[in-house]
Amino acid sequence: MLVLKFLVLGAIIFGAIVFSLLPILSAYFFQPTLKDSIRFNVYFLPLSFIGNIVLSWGFIQGSRVFGNTVMLGGLQTGVYAVVVTLLSILFLQQKISVYSIIGLFLIAIGTILLNK
Repeated sequence: MLVLKFLVLGAIIFGAIVFSLLPILSAYFFQPTLKDSIRFNVYFLPLSFIGNIVLSWGFIQGSRVFGNTVMLGGLQTGVYAVVVTLLSILFLQQKISVYSIIGLFLIAIGTILLNK
């Protein structure tokens, strides 16, 4: 049962990382045009598909194992926010503001509280 819990958490984290990576890749490699948006979605459809399957499996199994999909959604949101922020800093050379840091802390606190 403990192994299944770790697999579920890993699936949620993996799915959140995949879906936080997609907009960064889009902004980094493609122009904001309809043609490039279509090309991006075609190129990264396999990654999106895999992320969706893993995330769905994580939520389905997580609802059975943990009995709390709200906590899993909070975990996904928290991971998504942290990874998007880090990737934006690394690849898009964006500056992080004090408000972003406060927001990340609030998300982390909310995720912890959802687990209670």
